[in-house]
Amino acid sequence: MPKSKNYKIGIDVGGTKMSAVLFDGNKIIYDYMLATPRDTLDAFMTMLKALVEPLLEKAKDKKRKVDLIGMGVPSVLDAKGRVALNAPNLRIIENVDIAGKLEEMMGIEVVMDNDVNCFLRAEMMLGAGKGHTNVYGITIGTGIGGAWWLGENIYEGANGGGGEPGSMLIDFSENIGLEDAYHKLTKNNPASVAEEAFRGDVLAEKTFEEVGEFLGMAMANIINLIDPEMIILGGGVSESDELFLSRAKKTMKDHIASRDARKKIKVLKSKLGLRAGAIGAALIT
Repeated sequence: MPKSKNYKIGIDVGGTKMSAVLFDGNKIIYDYMLATPRDTLDAFMTMLKALVEPLLEKAKDKKRKVDLIGMGVPSVLDAKGRVALNAPNLRIIENVDIAGKLEEMMGIEVVMDNDVNCFLRAEMMLGAGKGHTNVYGITIGTGIGGAWWLGENIYEGANGGGGEPGSMLIDFSENIGLEDAYHKLTKNNPASVAEEAFRGDVLAEKTFEEVGEFLGMAMANIINLIDPEMIILGGGVSESDELFLSRAKKTMKDHIASRDARKKIKVLKSKLGLRAGAIGAALIT
């Protein structure tokens, strides 16, 4: 991808952290991270402005203009891509034109997309999925999200909500979907439970074994439905993949219907790491 004369800013809004990158089309020039306010919308917008301002200063130092801000949010968006319709891990942004508010604050055009769409876009254009055409991405962090790349772009379905695995029923006896099961198991604090597991806490280790079991079932369902070439995993909790990925892969293969898919499917970690979502936001066109 050729460098632009101007820079773009990409923002990845997560349930606990917001990260931003100053991006030239190929590489990160500068990055910054702040905590995500969850109490009020005003606090959220103030922090969002504080996240962007250091990147604008860095662009100014380099005598470059920022011509676009891209933002990934943990929500399905409205048809115009301006309003978060369902953000279970960040309710304060729901039904608000976040993009419009940020445009007013910064005086720069703002475009928005689902956060996992951004993650997968970056991995397809610059990371682990480059050169492939049928790839599913899953991020595991505060919540669990997904996106499907088909052909040359994200496939969003007839109504813009395609690719989301969080509501997929995993435990029929309890009528629990994947994301609800994840929250229940990790007590809404996966980072803390992971830390306990790494310290040898048996219950915490068992928790992540169960996370792996449920994730493996979900991945098998996805493979049986869309038959992707690979699944790419990202998000903060994927950095602790040794706690659950082996179990997830075994469960996945046990439930894949196609023998060829069972042999050929690849499950890869993000090549771009924790900045993938912000990079993908900067790549929104």
